[in-house]
Amino acid sequence: MALSAALLGFVVSDAAAQSPTCWSLLQSKFGPEIKRSVDEANPCEKMPGGFDHKDRFDVTGFDLCTAPNGVTINAHASLACKSGHGIIQASVSGKLDASVTLDVGACKITDSHIAISGDVGKYLGELGQMQELARAFAQKKISEICGPH
Repeated sequence: MALSAALLGFVVSDAAAQSPTCWSLLQSKFGPEIKRSVDEANPCEKMPGGFDHKDRFDVTGFDLCTAPNGVTINAHASLACKSGHGIIQASVSGKLDASVTLDVGACKITDSHIAISGDVGKYLGELGQMQELARAFAQKKISEICGPH
């Protein structure tokens, strides 16, 4: 939660003051906490087909960019999930590209998109409504950061 509050403060106070259009949150003071959170995450947990164990989850980019009415966060990661049951174990992998545009003043997501390639994308696509579920989850977390509005 400390990362969340600090990130929002960083966005609000520095978004307009930065001359670059985008900057890396992985290379910022928030980088170690972001990496720690990624290490603890298990995006494979609800994967269909029995691939419910995380083999690898590496965030390769986590950038904050200025946008006309707020900020955009772009994330890039590679993911590998493996089966944990049975004699024969298998794995699937893929790449994740996500973008969330946030109206900081309203504390509301105004646009979002997630694309997952490879076999992981194929299996997650079977869940249906992935875009809507991801956006609802992200909005809930952002609302927690903002507090009562």
